[in-house]
Amino acid sequence: MAENEAASREFNEEIEELHHGEPPSKRLDIVCKCALSTCDRTIDITMSEYQLVRSDPLQFAIVPDHLIGDIERIVYENDRFAVVVKRQGIPGQVAIEEKPSG
Repeated sequence: MAENEAASREFNEEIEELHHGEPPSKRLDIVCKCALSTCDRTIDITMSEYQLVRSDPLQFAIVPDHLIGDIERIVYENDRFAVVVKRQGIPGQVAIEEKPSG
């Protein structure tokens, strides 16, 4: 699960780089950062929303119905996506260790 989340995080950071310098209201389509290996869903998110989510290495933007309650909980939700935070212990440690540098 952590490998899937890390891969989607790296992919989304590449998308963010392509839009660097654009207005905070600019909308992006990023990949869902859930732990499901078969997930191919995208999320419509603004630059400012994405930057807020990624400011905490324990937070991930996901499609709301992709929540895995054993390892995460929803801290924010709107009609386009949910923001989850990894639970303390191993899920949180893995999220921090898998955070790309930069």
